[in-house]
Amino acid sequence: MAPHQIAAPNGQRPGSALSADNAPERHVVMAMLRRAAPLLGLRAPVLATLNAMLSCLPPRRSHHTVFASNETLVFRRDGISERTIRRHVVQLIEAGLLLRHDSANRKRFMRRSRADGTCLRFGFDLSPLFAQIERIARIAAQADDMRDRLALLRTQIRAAANQRLRHDDQDPAALHALKALRRKLDADDCAALLADLPDVPMQPLDTDPCEPDKMTGRHGQNVRHHQNSIKDINDKKERLTMHDLSAACPEALAFASHPLGNERDVISHGRTLAPMIGIDPKIYSRAEDRVGATGAAVAVMAVIQMQDRVRALGAYFHALVLGPKSAEFDALRLIRFLQRFDRCPRTTRPLTAAIAR
Repeated sequence: MAPHQIAAPNGQRPGSALSADNAPERHVVMAMLRRAAPLLGLRAPVLATLNAMLSCLPPRRSHHTVFASNETLVFRRDGISERTIRRHVVQLIEAGLLLRHDSANRKRFMRRSRADGTCLRFGFDLSPLFAQIERIARIAAQADDMRDRLALLRTQIRAAANQRLRHDDQDPAALHALKALRRKLDADDCAALLADLPDVPMQPLDTDPCEPDKMTGRHGQNVRHHQNSIKDINDKKERLTMHDLSAACPEALAFASHPLGNERDVISHGRTLAPMIGIDPKIYSRAEDRVGATGAAVAVMAVIQMQDRVRALGAYFHALVLGPKSAEFDALRLIRFLQRFDRCPRTTRPLTAAIAR
């Protein structure tokens, strides 16, 4: 997370601002930017130039200034022209992800003052990018939702058109809709096409939806074999509530842009937090398939709550929901453990061992 160190020895960590030790890794930053690119107005070549700049930053540093020359950036961008590099820099500045500090001769370098411990840095300053990691993560989650909605609309159009063509293979509205799908459409265009086609019935996602203010404690039951059916039936009577989650994971909920009121908010917040602690989107998708969308979100928040005792948050999340003991994962039991952990802060037993009991 931005205010804390992601991978470090166990112990107390200062809540300092973003620094060399707690900056997200380059692949994590680029993964979020690629997902958020449509809403940020950035094209793939511009992101590739930004990726080249990030590759010039050392892993351990006290600043985010790139001193690489144009020649170095051209080499790392596989030989594009310097004019293209300059154009991409302007677009990154306009997007608010980059600041340019030019020296008198346009060279990029740093001069130190040993007397008072200060320095002058001339180059491309990427501090605005790292300062907006949380906002970019929210934009990336919003872009994912838009892509999912657009994919659903396109599927509805195709299904409705095919349904109409079964009765009349020359139906003009259906043929026009299928032809329009060859273009790049937005949600409004798809909605306009659907207005001229028959409605396609949507099936409910869950046959037993939970109450708005409660969450099921077991979202991975469809992928586990149950030995004790009586115990499972009794477990289902107890549900994970928003009060339990807020009491057990206050640090994770502090990063929410608005109060979480239901299960959908929890799932959305979990998807926002995951890339910020180094969880690859593919890994998180596998986790949702394994333990359910709510279970994965609760696991992310639990790991963040334990961050002062975890060396690598992303790796710990993987072990928790996809590791050898993940078959015994239970979101409710995990939250109960965190509540006991807050009352007994000296507890050092790993989460994976605690939830397996």
